[in-house]
Amino acid sequence: VVLVVISALSYFGVLSPATLLPEKCTFPVQISCVDHSVGGTTIILSLQNGAGRDMLIRHVNASSEAISGAPLIPCEYAAPANTRLINGAKGSYTMVSCPFSDTGRDKNRYIINFSYSWTDNPTITHTLPGELFARGP
Repeated sequence: VVLVVISALSYFGVLSPATLLPEKCTFPVQISCVDHSVGGTTIILSLQNGAGRDMLIRHVNASSEAISGAPLIPCEYAAPANTRLINGAKGSYTMVSCPFSDTGRDKNRYIINFSYSWTDNPTITHTLPGELFARGP
């Protein structure tokens, strides 16, 4: 009887793993994802610098099978020149022109690339890979 109930709940999507798993945003230790939002044609990330040094933000972009048209239509935040993220400070980054498509899933996985330079050595650009697992628009 228990197996029949569990099977029925799974069949109708009540016990879907995507429904049960929480939304999450993860980056390597240098950057903490404080908050996120996916909606309309944007992805907004609130990130905190925990690297111990000030950064110059170069570029932030997202890719996913939930974003149609990629890579021809980029979902990205193009940083204005010399956008600085002080050690310990938080910054909000809005990736625009994200043409979302329906994947049929409740939540989708987005790969985030965060490019930066250290303020004391701005000629070398570093990239941190991150991951966002969130509901789509």
